Amino acid sequence: MRVPKKPSGRKRSPFYWWRRFRTHKTKPWNASLLAKIKNGDFEYPPYFKQAEWELHWMEEDLDEFVKNYKGLDDPRRFNEYKNIRIKAYKRYNLLYKDGHETDNKRLQDLVEGFCKEFKISKSEVWEIMETFGGTTEELYIDVASKFDYNRLSKKKAIEIFKINNEI
Repeated sequence: MRVPKKPSGRKRSPFYWWRRFRTHKTKPWNASLLAKIKNGDFEYPPYFKQAEWELHWMEEDLDEFVKNYKGLDDPRRFNEYKNIRIKAYKRYNLLYKDGHETDNKRLQDLVEGFCKEFKISKSEVWEIMETFGGTTEELYIDVASKFDYNRLSKKKAIEIFKINNEI
């Protein structure tokens, strides 16, 4: 696993202090489902990977603390050593929790988007998603070929035509 350099100096929000990286900029609520899919609004969130990076950076910080320690006792017994671990695991847990919440919300939004766009029930969408093995954009094309649009406009017809001709 390639771990990036630990970011520093970024102004952090007091509400999301555990996040070290920028979040994904989503399309507005009134954007088309296909535009949101192309923007990556329904993809797997990066928080799980960032949580793993936190553990890696914790080990680096602990090694640095032990290397720079000047004393006779075991450095692992001091509060500074323990505080490094506590902060890292707190960040890890919060990032992991955010990852699950974001992933669940994205899945729910994707299912609702398909229901609104193609006049199908949530159970039908879940069945299709469970058996489908491609990307989200390929899923959209597959569902579009099987079901009618809620309101087929020229714009949507042109988008589907362009997608089918690219493949």
